[in-house]
Amino acid sequence: MCDKPADGKCCGGGGCAAKSNGEPSPAAADDNHDGVKPSSEPIFPKELKGRKPTALRLSGPLCTWYRPTNLEQLLTLKSAHNDLKLVGGNSEVGIEMKFKDAGYRHLAAVTHVPELSKIRVTDRGIEVGAGVTLTGLQELLLQQVAKQPPHKTRGFAAAAEQLRWFAGRQIRNVGTLGGNVATASPISDLNPLWMAFGAVFRLASQGRQAREVPASKFFLGYRKVDMAPWELLLSVRIPFTGPSEFAKEFKQAPRRDDDIAIVNAGMRVSLEQQAGAEAGDQTWVVADVGIAYGGVAPKSIMAEKAMAALRGQPWCQETLDAALAALGEDVNVAPTAPGGRGEYRNSLAASFLFKFYVHVRVLSLTDQSFCTTHFTSSDPG
Repeated sequence: MCDKPADGKCCGGGGCAAKSNGEPSPAAADDNHDGVKPSSEPIFPKELKGRKPTALRLSGPLCTWYRPTNLEQLLTLKSAHNDLKLVGGNSEVGIEMKFKDAGYRHLAAVTHVPELSKIRVTDRGIEVGAGVTLTGLQELLLQQVAKQPPHKTRGFAAAAEQLRWFAGRQIRNVGTLGGNVATASPISDLNPLWMAFGAVFRLASQGRQAREVPASKFFLGYRKVDMAPWELLLSVRIPFTGPSEFAKEFKQAPRRDDDIAIVNAGMRVSLEQQAGAEAGDQTWVVADVGIAYGGVAPKSIMAEKAMAALRGQPWCQETLDAALAALGEDVNVAPTAPGGRGEYRNSLAASFLFKFYVHVRVLSLTDQSFCTTHFTSSDPG
């Protein structure tokens, strides 16, 4: 608008009030970019919608960055450079390079490799590509929970709930399933779940058939996994749960939102009916069990002794007591261990197992396919 409207003369400006009698001039209207309102969203160029990404290689003084566009290109790079570091959301590698002075000479972005983003639903479970984001994984799990019979998705519901409190939304939007697994953090919220739930990791390499490793056998030590330098994590296969199978997630952190765990766990139990001592008497015993913990050792661990104490035993208070006693041998964090709070962490591990016992009892007693006679009447709850 004109800054000298008092004399009623035009100042020559495009938006002069004197020229337009207070209305914006045609020149001012031109500033709206061909009539598009300033509040309108810009139209994404249609030419870019159909653009196919190409493989890139950028070399610098410190490292070389690659962007493959298919699995074969990525496997070729992995075979040529055993030190190749794969980058998905950069939520871990970025921290290592910026704050831990990690010098990676070869980096490869996996964001444009479609084979790593595949999702497949079978009659036995789901297979999720390693490049699927954690947000995408959570959405997939919740979709299956809504679509499948409730008993089949007890593990999926547990994993979706654990993801709800995993880091922040921004991290979940870019962080990938494969990145979280391969990083092998001893306090990963998800790895104990995959271990306990019977998940299987598929590994790919150039010129070789895909190799499968049970999640329970994958983690070898502190940030060490059963994966050769020329291999990469291709997908994670997560099975459905059975009609008499139960699964649950656990996590204790300093605060609920956006924080790392002090101790976390994943637990699963499969029950089966066995004939009792008296004619017609039936009881439910533990056919299979998986108990995994994070935050109590240099790696995510299976509570083997506690699991052994449960197998073949009735789901009752006496069995729980035996399992808790055995758990003291599986989880025994010393006061001098990294992170400290040894006694507290040991107590958390025991409390998670007790909570799982109660969780299974409650679900069993409210499920129409079970009845109170499956469990001993002396049990609490």
